[in-house]
Amino acid sequence: MYPFQQNTPESYTPSELAEILKVKTSTIYAWISRREIASVKCGTSRFITLLQIQELYKNRQTSDFVDRTYADGPKR
Repeated sequence: MYPFQQNTPESYTPSELAEILKVKTSTIYAWISRREIASVKCGTSRFITLLQIQELYKNRQTSDFVDRTYADGPKR
């Protein structure tokens, strides 16, 4: 499922992308930190291009790409 229309901007801020994908902004930053999605930093701003979003969707088709480090919660 790809939630973008044909006539969309070429890049998004993490907060704009979070709103579109209906996730928290911190989730977008976590994906960036884990290198699940690439981003471009320009000064103090960060942008995610449509091509980088498409790569995220393509890579998520395979389960071995997804970082499951914290998926099961803390080990006790």
